[in-house]
Amino acid sequence: FVFLGDTGKGGPGQKRTADAVKAWCAERRCDFVAYLGDNLYPEGAQSADDPIFKEKFEVFWEGFDGPFWVALGNHDHYGKIEAEFAYAKTSKKWKQPAAWYTFTQGVADFYVFDTGKEEEGSISADQLAWLGEHTSGPAGEGGAAPWRVAYGHHPIHSSGLHGDGPDMMRVVEPAFAKAGVDFWLCGHDHNLEVLDDGKAPVEIVSGGGGDLRKVNPPQPTSTYLASSNGFGYLILEPTRATLAMVEVNTGGVSTVAYHQEWAKP
Repeated sequence: FVFLGDTGKGGPGQKRTADAVKAWCAERRCDFVAYLGDNLYPEGAQSADDPIFKEKFEVFWEGFDGPFWVALGNHDHYGKIEAEFAYAKTSKKWKQPAAWYTFTQGVADFYVFDTGKEEEGSISADQLAWLGEHTSGPAGEGGAAPWRVAYGHHPIHSSGLHGDGPDMMRVVEPAFAKAGVDFWLCGHDHNLEVLDDGKAPVEIVSGGGGDLRKVNPPQPTSTYLASSNGFGYLILEPTRATLAMVEVNTGGVSTVAYHQEWAKP
């Protein structure tokens, strides 16, 4: 599956990234797209028939069926988030049953979170309790899939403009570790980055779906960092995860800039 965020500006960066995703998925298996928030700039949607859905989403994904499993970003909260849930009931592409939800695809359970409307993100206690209830047994037992992937909008750690999220580090990161989450996928910082300290979860920032920002010096755990349009592509197999970070230049040319594999015991 492909994952990317911060796509909702509607400009040339969004177009070349969307075109690159469509070309990539025309040649490879893409079961779905994880949409990591800030889907509709600058102030979200007001209703399910708000023209912003066509202007900032549909026109860019014409000819591509997705589906898109959508998370909320802080800019989506500036509008009426219920408009996105209502739109999901009418759209063949946009999948978003609630502010947070779970679904299973292949060998992975996915947990989609709402990290809120503030610049520094957080995940509410009820969401973390919900995660705990869904992950109380070891992955792979009792019907659970072997991989656990969580995604939402705000980073835990980041070398981008916004940087680390204090509450995400203090509260969310330990909760994810306790729940056995393998990957945290996010955006908010408009760049691409992989942060891996050898302990779960691995964090992957994929906020290169539209406008870009400069990055700060890489953190010690950063294994890849780029201020570039692009997206992540993750293949999950029973005992192996394979990541490609794909950069898209201003001419629309895609390059696999980073590749990594992780084993699942």
